[in-house]
Formats: sequence, structure tokens, C-alpha cells
Amino acid sequence: MDKVIVESLDSDFSGIVTAPNGKKVNVFFAYPGDELHVEYVKRRPRQRSLRIQETIRNHDWKLVECDVFGECGGCTGQHIDYKKQLELKFSPILEGFQKDLGINITPLPSEQIYEYRSRMDFSVFPGPIIGQRQRGNFRKVVPITTCSIQSDWANKALKDVQSVLNQMPEIIWDRRSEEGGLKYLTIRKAQNTEDGILIFTFTDGYESHPSMDAFRNLCLQSLSQNSLLFCYNRPKSEVSASGRPEVLRGKSTFTEIVLGQSFQIPFDSFFQPNPKGFLPILSFIKDRLPKVGSNLIDLFCGNGFFSLLYGESFENVDGYELTESSIAIASQTFEERYPNQSHSFQIANLFMSTDLLKAKENATLILDPPRAGAGKLVCQWIRDFGPESIFYVSCNPYSQKEDIAIFQSEYEFVDGILIDPYPHTPHTESVLYFRRKPR
Repeated sequence: MDKVIVESLDSDFSGIVTAPNGKKVNVFFAYPGDELHVEYVKRRPRQRSLRIQETIRNHDWKLVECDVFGECGGCTGQHIDYKKQLELKFSPILEGFQKDLGINITPLPSEQIYEYRSRMDFSVFPGPIIGQRQRGNFRKVVPITTCSIQSDWANKALKDVQSVLNQMPEIIWDRRSEEGGLKYLTIRKAQNTEDGILIFTFTDGYESHPSMDAFRNLCLQSLSQNSLLFCYNRPKSEVSASGRPEVLRGKSTFTEIVLGQSFQIPFDSFFQPNPKGFLPILSFIKDRLPKVGSNLIDLFCGNGFFSLLYGESFENVDGYELTESSIAIASQTFEERYPNQSHSFQIANLFMSTDLLKAKENATLILDPPRAGAGKLVCQWIRDFGPESIFYVSCNPYSQKEDIAIFQSEYEFVDGILIDPYPHTPHTESVLYFRRKPR
């Protein structure tokens, strides 16, 4: 067994140590000065991994509010002072944009660093255990009774469901014996309304199991939350809140209010996990939009979030998204909210083709692509045919930087912000505003 000392922290909040073989290795839940007793474990031929046998902490963990921090695969930075967290994850991004693209972005801290998440997904395992996967071990679940980054409402719901499962543990899916049915619990609580929903994900076909009627009755009697929903997907599918729905009580959606606009969010639909923390980006865009514009182009529009927020400022709105159900929701909601405005929401795989995209006069483009970025085709289209104004929203500034390098030659950077909607994790969000150079 060897002894190593944590030397520094990386941008993902992991500690950096020099292994006995001289290589740099990242370990989570450690702090500079901590002493680790480690050994090499052979996994495959020519491949060894560092296994920590003991950690001697030379750093006070008084900042940590979570009972399972260090095991749970969620937060990785609670042991680090919040100002230091911001420095670690913001600095590489800010320096990269300035060095590679000559762009200076304004960083903004979060006003709320706990109780901020409006959605949490928990694995359910025999025991009964409700929890999060252990970091680095997908097969092990860390039991959780209270989560410090979700609301009191959600924590009460978590305890209520645990009590129900204690009474009927046989309902839980055993991945080895393939008995039972319940795989996941998802808790979604709106930040700006009283709406919330509990979603139980079962294996497909389990709805007709003899135990289900008793479990339905137990949930209805024991759980006070307004909306309860069961959904069913393939037994081997490790995906939560997805599949054929069964509304046990209430409705299959919940209502969230953002910038005074009401959104009906389906149980299986993506929505910002921290709407309040995302407000700086929304306000940034709103303050810079034209008072009256001709066209809004909304790429990767999802359920039409940006189109619905800003649609009233434009004569016409065009949205593009890959998922058919999202396009249907976006189109229906937009028609209901702006019945007299021209609009078109189309299904499009923008990673494969940009043929559906049309250049328009006096247009503003908003794009909010997946973590991997907008892709080469979209960025080349922006470079060659893009409109006067662009707001590029991103949950991954690193891929955002690569995209911008493709079309930057034709656009002038105006300003942008980098925000921290997910404290204690390495994730960030950004928005950059560009104006097209004279042609």
C-alpha cells in the first residue's frame, strides 16, 4: 500500500494526486493536503486502477450539508467553499474563450446554492432502498432520506414514498431475479407554483400484476401529493419518467411560471431543473431582443420554451426540433397563447440536414442545443445564411466554443454571461450574443 497527497483541485472538483507510477490521477471527494492510502488493482491486461483504502482528511468538511456526500454520485463539490467552486469551474471556460476566440464573458454566481433543483430522479432497489447511484459504481445505490439540493416539499415526498415501500417491498424490481416492477422514483416540483408530481417507473407489463391493485390503493391512501403517476417501459431500460403513462391521481403535467409565462410541463418532458437559477440568461435575452421584430428562429426548440417566452415580440416564429411529441406541444401551446401570430414548428434532425432552415430578413436566432453542441452543419448554415442577431444558449460552454469558432468570422461578439444554476456540481450554463458583420 502506498501513500499519496492530494495536490490540487480540477475543474470538476476532483482532487489531483500523483500515483506511485508517476501519473496524475483524479479522485473525487478529496481536498489539497488530504492523505490517501492507495493500492493498484489490476482490471485488465496492462490496465490498473487506483483504489483508495483509507482517506485521512486534513480539511474540515463543515461546509457539507449532505449525510451521504462522498458516496452519492450527485454533488461533487459540497466540501469546497462556494467562491472556490466558481473559480475552479469558471476560470478554464473564461480563459478558453478569451484565448481562443478573443471573447470576454461576464461570470455570475448563483444566489441560491441549496434546495434549488425542481427535478430529482432516484433509483429504487430491493431493501427497500431509494437513492442515487454511487459515483463510479452504477450497480450500487446509496440510500437517501434527505437531499440538500431539492426542496422541503420534495424531501417530504421522498420520505412518504419510502414509508409506502417499507409496507410493500415486494413491488420493487429485482434486477437479478427479475421479480417485482418498480425501478425509479422521479420527483418534480415547480419552483413558482404549488404544482408537483410523483412519477413511479415500472417494468412494462407489471401494471397487471396481482400486487398492483394493492399498491395503487396504498399510494392513494398514504401519499398526499396532488399528482401521482405510474409509467411503464422495458425491463432492461434504465430510464426514469419515461414510457406509457397511467395517471393514478391528478394530472400527467405540472405548471411552472417563468417570466410571468405559464408552462404546462408533461411528466416525461425536459424542463430546466432550476428555473430560478436560469433567470439571468432569460433576462439577458429579453433585455436585448428588438422591441418589434419580423422573425424569430428557434433551433433545438424543445417544447417551444423560448418561442413562448419571446414570441409576442415577433411577427413570425419558426421552431425546429427532432422530437415529434415536443413539436406537437410547442405548436399547440403557441397557437393557444398567440392565436393571431404566424408560426411554424417542424420536426428536423439538424445534425443530419439543415435543408429545412430558411434565411429570413430582420430575423433573430436563438439556439439551445444538447451538450454535444449544435454541430458542424448548423454552424456552417449560421456562417453562410444566419440572421442579424444570434443568442447561443449552452449547457456546455466547451462545445459552444467549438461551434462559435465555425461562424465567428461572420459575426461580431456583443456580450455574454456565464452562470451557475447547479452549485456543488461542475455544470454551468451560458448565453452569448452576436451581431452579423456588414455583408
